Amino acid sequence: MFDGVADALRVPNTDIRLFGKPESNARRRMGVALAFDADVEVARVNAKKASRLVKLRAM
Repeated sequence: MFDGVADALRVPNTDIRLFGKPESNARRRMGVALAFDADVEVARVNAKKASRLVKLRAM
């Protein structure tokens, strides 16, 4: 259903939550990337990096 999850989980201090919805559209959120760090900006960068690595697999 999703590609790139393993790569996204390699980003330091990051977790991925995928919602498992049966279908998607352009505005529907299918999951979130969560990150933590003592520096908020580092956490934001890591969360964005992880989120860009996860892609919905074409059916």
